[in-house]
Amino acid sequence: MTLSAPGPARAAADVAAPPAAAGPAAPPAVAVAPADRTRWFVLGVGLICTFLVVGGASIANLAMPSLQQTLHVGFGTAQFVVAGYGLVYAVFLITGGRLGDVSGRRRVLLGGLVLFTAAVLVGGLAPNAPVLIGARLVQGFGAALIYPQILSIIQDTFEGKERNFALGLFGATIGVAIVAGQLIGGALIQLDLGGLTWRPAFLVLVPIGAAALVTGSRVMAPDRPAGRDHIDLAGTGLLGASLLLLILPLLIGPGAGWAWWTWAMFVLAIPMFALFLRYERSLVRRGRTPLLRPSLFRQRAFAVGTVIGVLYFVTIVGLAVYTSLTFQVGLGLDPLQAGLAFAPVGVAFFLSSLVVPRLVPRLGRAVLTIGHVLLLGGLLSAWLTARLAGPGLTAWSLALPLLLVGTAQGLTMSPLIGIVLTGIRPEDKGSASGALTTAFQVGQALGVAGIGTVFSMLGAHPGPGADTDRYRVAFGAALFLMAALTLVSLLLVFLLPTPHDSRPHHHFLWLRHGRRTGLAHALYLLTGGHAVGRLTHWFHHHGEHPHGAGPHGGQLHGDEPHDERT
Repeated sequence: MTLSAPGPARAAADVAAPPAAAGPAAPPAVAVAPADRTRWFVLGVGLICTFLVVGGASIANLAMPSLQQTLHVGFGTAQFVVAGYGLVYAVFLITGGRLGDVSGRRRVLLGGLVLFTAAVLVGGLAPNAPVLIGARLVQGFGAALIYPQILSIIQDTFEGKERNFALGLFGATIGVAIVAGQLIGGALIQLDLGGLTWRPAFLVLVPIGAAALVTGSRVMAPDRPAGRDHIDLAGTGLLGASLLLLILPLLIGPGAGWAWWTWAMFVLAIPMFALFLRYERSLVRRGRTPLLRPSLFRQRAFAVGTVIGVLYFVTIVGLAVYTSLTFQVGLGLDPLQAGLAFAPVGVAFFLSSLVVPRLVPRLGRAVLTIGHVLLLGGLLSAWLTARLAGPGLTAWSLALPLLLVGTAQGLTMSPLIGIVLTGIRPEDKGSASGALTTAFQVGQALGVAGIGTVFSMLGAHPGPGADTDRYRVAFGAALFLMAALTLVSLLLVFLLPTPHDSRPHHHFLWLRHGRRTGLAHALYLLTGGHAVGRLTHWFHHHGEHPHGAGPHGGQLHGDEPHDERT
């Protein structure tokens, strides 16, 4: 996935072109179509890879208390185990997608599988925290190589209704991995197999990754890469260093007593970001392909939309991680019970994602407002419940607020990027879509670190009172902070500009697709989707078109030509 893309003038291509390059782009890698039976094995490999990447993130959420106890580490170190995976994933997801286009998707996916599986094995056997953190960083890099290739491989392997079926399975696999990752991880941690506590929850992915690697190397046909185009490795390094200087102090600052060097890292993050943007401008002037086109920030829709996305993902990821932690330490639930207690969010998210494609054509960007209002209501009601219940707080008493939060996520996740893109100039929509999805992943890493800072200062360090009492207090403070961030995000929604394109059917959020479209978009964006426009394009040209609308009905794109590069 890359943050920049060519800007074709045609409306269909504006939405569908993958965010690959700022200037003229080489054609994407072309795969050799596999034999009839083999293609289903190829799909199986893609689905297993999807489960690995998504499950690799969700499994670790429930392991934080166990990690602290067995490795004898502080709260910040346990946070880094979770956030490190997401941080590296966010930074290299950009480059991973581009590598697949220019070096071959099969080669990059299998290489990512090798790194991912080996890192999981090392992490599961890690004798100490530094080895575990290093393994998680490598695992995040492997995930960034794997995930952007999956939809491209599905596109190359299937056509028509079979492609729709494959995409449906892909979306379902993401949903299953999000829920099953927590449940499987919680069950394995609770069982404490062989006295290994959290380790089986990590090691369970090793045979799955090995099976995908062996099968993929046998059934995936070689593809013809587009060639050696410029990949902005220097920009990737500068962006990674900037984010590390921003996030690392949040993780280790409370444990270090906010020493002077933690504040120095915060200060250094500012010139590092400036250096990154300056370098990206220099690439544009030289006609090279930048990681990010700085000119995007001059468009209000992109600047405001990026902040909305970051704040939104800080909130929902912070909620997921620290609710699970509170359930275990604050309420005394075992890991499996904690995973089950958070299930209302997943159920409500699934159901509302099925409904949102029907709402957006009628309500437009008001859906985004409604989603934020529901999220704010859910967080405030959870905070009020925790405050009033005190020591009597139970997971059941939080079920209704969590249902509101899950409903809000489904209403907001799918249309968020689409509503932002309607205010972007047509020639910049490809670049902006890639930049926004990457910002979402940065928001996830910030959610673990930023919300965790508040949580750590109030509940995770030794102090007066029992651990259960301090964790409940910390949970209430974190909920209030997340509600405040949601309120800011809600106000920013009203600053989104009027769309440049007055014909709303030129963007996917206005297309009248079936219910699975909203679910697939929501799940894909939640997990760091690559080439959002590509997914949209497939649904538009091969999916459901009620009332005769579609490529043959002439009601959506008229006579605009199809760009085969999508």
